[in-house]
Amino acid sequence: LLERDPTYTREIWAWFGTGLLVILLRTGVRIRLVGFKGFEGDDYVTILTLAMFTMDAVLVDILYWTGTNVDVATGAISSLSDSVVRELEYGSKVQLAAWYSYTALLWSIKVSHLFFKTTSCEHRVLRYLALFTASSYVAVILTISLGCHPYSHNWQVRPTPGPECTFKKQNFIVTTALNVVTNAAILCIPLPMLQKLHAPRYKKILIAMLLSSGLFVITAALLRAAFTLGTAPSSITINRWGVRETIIGILAINAPILRAIFRKNFW
Repeated sequence: LLERDPTYTREIWAWFGTGLLVILLRTGVRIRLVGFKGFEGDDYVTILTLAMFTMDAVLVDILYWTGTNVDVATGAISSLSDSVVRELEYGSKVQLAAWYSYTALLWSIKVSHLFFKTTSCEHRVLRYLALFTASSYVAVILTISLGCHPYSHNWQVRPTPGPECTFKKQNFIVTTALNVVTNAAILCIPLPMLQKLHAPRYKKILIAMLLSSGLFVITAALLRAAFTLGTAPSSITINRWGVRETIIGILAINAPILRAIFRKNFW
């Protein structure tokens, strides 16, 4: 009944292990450089990022074993036993929860970007960026919550609800569009100010690295949408590309900070 790919769970947990290691190393670097008392906003947001990353990994692992209402062909619904239907309903609820954790993870990474830009942006510009980012997140949550009506159809299996409640194409379109636009805004707006920034050279290099890393995040978001929307819908395809996208975001946001490990004076 369900698509099986043994590489799926191995890939999910390999990426989770990579992300966990990167976040722990990043935290270690910050403790070594500034101590706990020197923690700034992005350091605390990283805790939220790790929590959402962990939740997302657990949820998409569960989905591999349960399946969701997107995994069953309409013609096969009538032949399903009640126990299988209940399992698919549970998996569909987990998939809905994964949408919330996935988007919370993406937007927590954006918040880290915003905290990092406090030295390269005018406060007025930063306020506009923060407001735009917050508004886009609200729009995404509203799309996830209201795109399928009634809400219980998100996990309904029999009778089959519409595609807006199974594949949830509207979630992909709105999330990808706002994800790319907010990343582009965060990436581009501070560029004219970087030249005028009165800061040590290493700080400018870190900021430039962070800005360029945003291009990888945008590319990952577009690839995720292209490969997910361009194939036959399945929970494996949806969640595999979601995890790939989020790990790129985690690597990109933390890479400039990990650069300190390679400096002699760090040790």
